[in-house]
Amino acid sequence: EERGKMRESATEQVPDSPPGMAIRHARPEEAAAVAGLIRRAFEQYRGRLTPPAAALDVTAATIGALMAAGLVLVAVADGALAGCVAVQDKGDFAYAGRLAVDPAARARGVGRALMLAAEAEAKALGRHRLRVDCRLVLTRNRHFFGRLGFREGAQRCHPGFTAPTYVELEK
Repeated sequence: EERGKMRESATEQVPDSPPGMAIRHARPEEAAAVAGLIRRAFEQYRGRLTPPAAALDVTAATIGALMAAGLVLVAVADGALAGCVAVQDKGDFAYAGRLAVDPAARARGVGRALMLAAEAEAKALGRHRLRVDCRLVLTRNRHFFGRLGFREGAQRCHPGFTAPTYVELEK
């Protein structure tokens, strides 16, 4: 029932979103295109992050699993996929992951609009908290979430690491 509620609450237009952009639920047949978008968006981190960004290895099957576990929102601008974010109900909170903006669509408000849509989906689920994870070394990304009202919380380690590698942020 809750998952059905999440799937029916598609966001068509987010307040203050860029002109000509709409946010909607990704369709199953778009899984490969969404995976390609994520890989393009994360390519800049290839060889720069330890551990390597798992987003570089996403596939249509990976995205299909995200769709089955929750939903994937896509931003469509000028008829093309400009960005995406996955939203999952974690019980006490909603989790937004795999936020990605196509390099050609950056600095146009796509990421902000997607995160506002993710917040709306969390509220539709009755979740008053939205959580994201961000690598500690990605300070620009951490500032982005901070500007959206997210507060940094616990620092965590990826499996196999003893020193923190990422931080949980929550709004």
